[in-house]
Amino acid sequence: MKFFGDYHIHTTYSDGRSPLEEMVEAASLAGLKELGLADHGPRNLGSGVKSEQVLLHIKDELNLSKEQYPEMKLYAGVEANVVSLMGDLDISREVIKQLDFLIAGLHPYVLPKKLKELPWVLKNNLFNVSSNWVSSGWSRGKSGGKRRIINDNTKALVEAIYRYEIDVISHPGLKMEIDLAETAKACLARDTCWEINTGHQHPGYQEVLEVARWGVNFMVNSDAHFPESVGALDYGSWVLEKAGVPLQQIKNAGEEVTDIL
Repeated sequence: MKFFGDYHIHTTYSDGRSPLEEMVEAASLAGLKELGLADHGPRNLGSGVKSEQVLLHIKDELNLSKEQYPEMKLYAGVEANVVSLMGDLDISREVIKQLDFLIAGLHPYVLPKKLKELPWVLKNNLFNVSSNWVSSGWSRGKSGGKRRIINDNTKALVEAIYRYEIDVISHPGLKMEIDLAETAKACLARDTCWEINTGHQHPGYQEVLEVARWGVNFMVNSDAHFPESVGALDYGSWVLEKAGVPLQQIKNAGEEVTDIL
C-alpha cells in the first residue's frame, strides 16, 4: 500500500527533535507529495508549544519552504488537546480558522481547562502507571471504576468531535481508553478520520477491524519526532491490509493525491 501524505509531524516547536526545515527536507527525501506539521497544543505538559500564536508563526515559516519544495503540498496544523469533559480544545477557534487542518486527541499529561476536572486526568495517569492494575483486585472488585474512566474519555472525545471541525483524531484510545463504537459513530457523522499511528503502532488489528466495520475513514500518520520517521508508514499498510480495509476508506493511500485537507 502506497501513501502520498503524512500529516502528523512534530518539530522543535513542541517535542520534536529536529527543526521545521529538517522535517520538510526529510519528507521530500521520502518522496511524499504532501506533508502536514502538527505540533502539540500548549496544554500538553512539557511537550506543547509555548502559546497558540506559535502555530501561526510555524505557518509563516512553512510558507517560506514552499518555493524550495514545489513538488510537495505543505500544510500547517496542530495536534490539539481535549482538555475538558465537554470537549474543549486548547486552541481557540480564531487560531484554528487560520490553520490548514486540525488534529485533536486525548493525552494523559495535560492541564485540564478547569481544576475540578483534574481527577479525570489523574485517574487516567494512575491507571497507566500501574501496569498490574488491570489484573489487580481493584480491577476485579471495582470494574465500574475502569468503566467510568472509559465513559469519561469517550464523552470528552465525542463532544470535541461534534463541537469542532476535526479532520483527524490522533491515536484514539492510546493511554486513554475509549468506547470504540461510540467514537466511531461520531467520526462517521462528522466525517472525521480515525488515525493509524505508525509511531506508536496503534491501534491494533482487532480495533482497526471493529472500527472499519462502521465505515469510518482512516488516515495513516507517522507521528514523527525525528527526520528518520517522516513517511515511515509501513505499519499502516500491514494492519489495514490484514483487516481488509478497502482503499476508499483510507484517505491518504493510493497513487493519486486527493483533496483531503
